[in-house]
Amino acid sequence: MKDLKSLIYEKAYDLGASIVKTASVESWEIEPIQDKEFWPQSIWPWCKKVIVIAIPMYLPMVNSTPSMLYQELYNTSNRVMDDMAYHLASYILKLNYRAIFFPRDCYADINVLLKNPSAAFSHVVAAYYAGVGTFGDSHNLITEEFGPRVRLVSVLTDAPIAPDSKVNKDLCLHCKKCLNACPAKCFKEAKGKLYEYDKKACTEYHVRLSADNHFPCGICANICPVGNDIKMYRDNADISKQGITHIQSYGS
Repeated sequence: MKDLKSLIYEKAYDLGASIVKTASVESWEIEPIQDKEFWPQSIWPWCKKVIVIAIPMYLPMVNSTPSMLYQELYNTSNRVMDDMAYHLASYILKLNYRAIFFPRDCYADINVLLKNPSAAFSHVVAAYYAGVGTFGDSHNLITEEFGPRVRLVSVLTDAPIAPDSKVNKDLCLHCKKCLNACPAKCFKEAKGKLYEYDKKACTEYHVRLSADNHFPCGICANICPVGNDIKMYRDNADISKQGITHIQSYGS
């Protein structure tokens, strides 16, 4: 018989996950990154594990940002992830363990973040604890497989499955490409630390893009040179310069 973790992971992959990893809620206590109110066990005391699912954002489509093409990729990935997480939580419930999913985004409108640019639960922090990747200077999660070109969703459960190990290697190259390419200029170097991140400047830029029906930005994810996904396009341009202009001018 397969063990519980293998059953759950196999189900997640069958649902379409590209990466599946698990963190113990103790990680939030051992290496606190956020205030205690943001810890999963502070919200749901029965929660013991957080299963993080990652799916890729296809590089040639990300290259067109900001465009309707990239916006639809973003929106589609959101729908896919919520669907996957819902069905995985339901599967765990059938195994007689408690489970819920926390949606990939959880705000009604981007303008809400102008007043309070914080999330009730961070998939990026959970993914770091679970060993999906490491923090980049841009505050994105960087993975070996796809660099920062991933979307994340989490399933919270009390299923007694073993957590995965964190990634020990710093995957960020500290190349400053995201710093220099950011159209909102929201990053500022901080010696020996992640860049200082102006959430308000980033959000205000996204509000403008949203008004033009080109949301989100994604430049910092697009410009990042980390990720095995880049290798298959190394011999050819991901998208031509004329193609970028073309995609940004039309829908489908």
